[in-house]
Amino acid sequence: MGALFGVVIPREEVVRKRLRAGQRVQVIVEPLAGPDDFSDLAGTVKWKRTAQEYKDELRRLWGG
Repeated sequence: MGALFGVVIPREEVVRKRLRAGQRVQVIVEPLAGPDDFSDLAGTVKWKRTAQEYKDELRRLWGG
């Protein structure tokens, strides 16, 4: 037997298609164009603040 894969169906799609737990569905698999993993994106996002500033803000929001 080959590798097993799981598929996550977004909640919006479940509601839109009126899917039910245990219902059989058809999944069409097509590879997406673009990077194969997130490591290909490393360094491509330009942030307005430093990582430390984001961490400090989250701590304030979480009450820490």
